[in-house]
Amino acid sequence: MNRSFFATALLLLFAAGSSLAATFSNSYTSSKLSSGQVTVANVCVLPAQGQLKRVGMKGKEGMSQESDTWGTQLQSVVENHLKEIGAKITSKGMSSSELETNDQLRQIVLQVQQKFDNVATQMNRKPKDIKKERYTLGDEVALLPCSADSDALAFVEGTGSVLTSGKKAFGMLVAGASHSDASLKVTFVDAKSGDVLAYTFLYNNNGKFEQDPEAAYGKRLGKEFQRIGVGPKPGPGSAGK
Repeated sequence: MNRSFFATALLLLFAAGSSLAATFSNSYTSSKLSSGQVTVANVCVLPAQGQLKRVGMKGKEGMSQESDTWGTQLQSVVENHLKEIGAKITSKGMSSSELETNDQLRQIVLQVQQKFDNVATQMNRKPKDIKKERYTLGDEVALLPCSADSDALAFVEGTGSVLTSGKKAFGMLVAGASHSDASLKVTFVDAKSGDVLAYTFLYNNNGKFEQDPEAAYGKRLGKEFQRIGVGPKPGPGSAGK
């Protein structure tokens, strides 16, 4: 195989791989929310959990600083799109700075987050059971200071793999992983009972998710929020206005 043929083949592989890049999404809604039994108009967004790892030819390594920044960006994207559909953000008292200076609050948030992590493990295996209302965090979520003024809590999770250029090229040649990719999950939980109301999953592999999560997820995220029925319900006589 001559050098020019190898270079041409490599370019074609990169082009083919790029054409497969996209954002995919799916959502699951409990019968309580889909039937209108509950309304999610006021949302307390808990501090987002972002986790990125760099994947190279020698293996994987953590990206702690980048993960923190990404988590903050993801939270902003989620909050902005909730506002766009008319939801009110009620995350008072839940900022990172407030958690750092309030030991009692930090412990409550940690307990609720651990409870959510346990439920999320089950939920990720059988998300269809959300419709059957089989998942709950319990009423201890009501201990959060924002719960009193909220219809729901929103848990935001981001997980991504950032491939080095060498890893991408190698993946192209051996039909392996050739794109950086990441998922964004948003779970809505009743702020009083802890019941899981809805779960939205988005997957992106076009490489934009780290530097520009709005471009990677924003448009699709807004559509999913509307699909699951988050946001205030139209009042009587509002149709046609």
